[in-house]
Amino acid sequence: MIKHHKLVSFCIGLGFLIVLQKFANPEPIFRFLLPAFLVYGFAVTLYNYWYLQHIQKYNFWILLKPILLMLSAFGIFLILPSEIFRNTFLIVTVFVIALFEVILGNYAENLLLNETLMIAFGLFFSFFAAFHYAPAYETYYLAGVFVGSALLARTFYEFVPQSGKTKILGSLAIGLFCSELFWVLNFLQFHFSTLAVFLFNLFYFCLIVNYYHLFYHLNFKKLQFHLFLIAGCSLVVLIFTPWSVIQ
Repeated sequence: MIKHHKLVSFCIGLGFLIVLQKFANPEPIFRFLLPAFLVYGFAVTLYNYWYLQHIQKYNFWILLKPILLMLSAFGIFLILPSEIFRNTFLIVTVFVIALFEVILGNYAENLLLNETLMIAFGLFFSFFAAFHYAPAYETYYLAGVFVGSALLARTFYEFVPQSGKTKILGSLAIGLFCSELFWVLNFLQFHFSTLAVFLFNLFYFCLIVNYYHLFYHLNFKKLQFHLFLIAGCSLVVLIFTPWSVIQ
């Protein structure tokens, strides 16, 4: 099975498409779609656990990352407005999930960072969209942003040579900061996708600055570079975002 891991990884990605397409066509019916997705996620997690054990790289935080990736993709899928967008998204997601399944257990910094950022944007996009369409459940969205951000940061920091307590405290601080920003940003009269980009930029800034700090490599030049980077990205998004005056 291990030597066929690439094939299995593609089948896992394809399974995501089949499950969601089967139970969300022509429109998602949540009482059927959610149980089917949970069964799929549980099966994938069992396989990942077995695979990591056999290659002797099992780690709880590594096992958690594919779960967060699937939840992020599932959240985006639920808020896409049309069948065409959902089908296109599912096709792309097949290859994304397959790619990160293939590299499961790889400790390369760039791969871990890219996966973390991709998951983060999906989660923020989903929660801002959920608040836009159903604002009555804001408390649950705040909790979701806090938990999702903290877990993502903790998985990214797993291989930093610091104590578990230090990594947990840093991750909780990032989660708390992101949940507070989520609450504040929702007062702005922008499209939820714009708000998701703002929160994503700030999450990235906090994540990478703390990463350098944990390695004792943080200096003014690195801080300045990443600050200008997120400020530039946010400014570009702000310029191309329609403004409206609240009467």
